[in-house]
Amino acid sequence: MRPLPLLLLVAAGIPAGAGAQSLEIRAERGKATIGDPIAFDITVRLRPGNELIDVYPRTLVQPPKGIRVLSADTLRPAGNGVYRGKARMAFYRVGPQPVPTLALLYRAAPGDPPDTLLHMPVSIEITPILEAGNPPLRDIKPLQPLGGPVWIQVTALVALVAGAFYWLWRRGRRRNLGTAEPVAPLSGPFDAALARLAALESASRASGNGILPLYSGVADVVRDCLRQVGAIPHAGLTTDEVGERLPGWLATADGRGRCHAVLAEADLVKFARVRPDLSTAAEHLARTRALLEGWRDAAAPPVP
Repeated sequence: MRPLPLLLLVAAGIPAGAGAQSLEIRAERGKATIGDPIAFDITVRLRPGNELIDVYPRTLVQPPKGIRVLSADTLRPAGNGVYRGKARMAFYRVGPQPVPTLALLYRAAPGDPPDTLLHMPVSIEITPILEAGNPPLRDIKPLQPLGGPVWIQVTALVALVAGAFYWLWRRGRRRNLGTAEPVAPLSGPFDAALARLAALESASRASGNGILPLYSGVADVVRDCLRQVGAIPHAGLTTDEVGERLPGWLATADGRGRCHAVLAEADLVKFARVRPDLSTAAEHLARTRALLEGWRDAAAPPVP
């Protein structure tokens, strides 16, 4: 067991010496209006031999009412044990507001029990949209009566109603004739997921010791992609719940079973401490890439 003072310093993100591991979060601006999204830069520094278990920052506790975490990027290695990413939050109360504490799991050495990295407390000033007190409304002109005879206004209203009924009739007729074109989901989220997958593969090859972060990152890529296309409500569903929520166009060609297999392998590595070799990890990446490419092809609009 490590001495308590050193553990507290590490958990608080305060360097206990040269090259100590740390987690830093810094707002891109110190003041914002209520409800305005604010971006935060996240920087993680690890000592040689440390192993980052989770590359997706999560809140230590549930944020209080009035604070919402909009998104958090997967941390990407920047070299020399440094990882960088961004988080976006919105605040709905006026005045100095505390930033929710983000946490990351890491190991001091392979085989050691997990430890937690936290950052120093950070606050941000939130200002109201309107000025304090009872400010007068500006640039508001009094209502002006409409000119012209009344029959012109009545004729315009009748023509507008008739045009709306005609449009509804034509729309229903096209549906009955089967001319409505199916709307296919956008393939953009799948291209972004494939790019993130390639970045994870490059980082794991460069580090040579990234089996656990690799599997965890691949699972995050799949869950985030499904959330962006509207297949699941959030990325916190279990593996079984993700398979149950998949719509039909994602479950074709055994998509449900292949998705469940990819996420289940990541669960074994993360929770059951299974440690596959590099060739098995490469096969896992290949199966995940094939799954995303198949979903992207199913989401592409039909060629006329």
